[in-house]
Amino acid sequence: MFDMTKTTSLIVGGLLNHRRTWETYLSENHSWKETAILLTGPMILVSVLLAAILRWVFSSFYVFPLQGGFLNIILGLIAAVIGIGVAAFIFSFLAGKFKGKDDFNRGFAALSLAAIPAYIGSIIGALPMIGWLLSLVLGIFSLVLLYKIIPSYLEVPEEKRVVHFIASLIATFILVLIVNMIFGMGTDKAGAFDSGSQSMTTSSSSVSSGFLGGFGKQVELIENAENDRFSPPSDGKVTENQMANLIIILQKTAEYRDSQAEKLKKLDEDMKDKKDFSFSDIGKLTSGLGSVMGTANAEMEVVKTAGKNWAEHQWVKEQLRIANIQKDISDSVKHNYALYQKYADQLGGL
Repeated sequence: MFDMTKTTSLIVGGLLNHRRTWETYLSENHSWKETAILLTGPMILVSVLLAAILRWVFSSFYVFPLQGGFLNIILGLIAAVIGIGVAAFIFSFLAGKFKGKDDFNRGFAALSLAAIPAYIGSIIGALPMIGWLLSLVLGIFSLVLLYKIIPSYLEVPEEKRVVHFIASLIATFILVLIVNMIFGMGTDKAGAFDSGSQSMTTSSSSVSSGFLGGFGKQVELIENAENDRFSPPSDGKVTENQMANLIIILQKTAEYRDSQAEKLKKLDEDMKDKKDFSFSDIGKLTSGLGSVMGTANAEMEVVKTAGKNWAEHQWVKEQLRIANIQKDISDSVKHNYALYQKYADQLGGL
């Protein structure tokens, strides 16, 4: 039975307190049908409908007119249902092959909970200009959450975790793409995907080496950074050396983000005039997205590739932020504020 209060708590908890939400939901031992009624169905329905409404409201902002109307909404709902079902089946089935738990009920719950940011991203993605980028970031966040939830829900051993995850993503992508092509969903017209001289194998290879390869690196980066530990000094004072490291990291992060922005611009220029996409275009797009996925985690990547401690880096930034607000409530804050003022021009507002 649908419970609006329960659905709302799952969505909010999945965004703001996902680990506790996951643990609680797992302990309740829901069937996939219950999950579909409580979470998956409402999220799919609301995301597809709101995205359609926003596209209609902002239709004058789009270069190309929107087509399909009600039919596109129906096809979007069908595609979303097929996508989550196929993904849950593949992740669960392969979990069993990788010495985990082949349990469709758990797999469906894991995919649904992890997909909450992506569903919200699909709504935001209908906004003109910046919408697609925000949607991409939320989609990446969902993939990160999915990677984290798999061990507890499908009990995939740690040593098999990465292989299972990447294999499941590749299999899901290929199978959903085939199904969508057969039914003509996800395109403006049936047959919009023209393979030309490229085969499915070539396309999936490009995707795995581009998008999945880039995502795999980001997942490893986040996991590595989350394992960093730092014991703050008892006096709470930031040192000159820590400040120097921070300035270098912020400068390199800005440069890295600028270079990634240029790649995004070039990708946009290459794709904006496309009306029909071939498999090679899909491979190019996903490879391009894979190469710029690090934008959201640029600062973390700069810290970790330099062999620095992410926890210490975060502590230094927090002490300077507090000092800039409080200024003189204690000796440590006075010290840190003086240091902040000394290098304010190089910190760029922090």
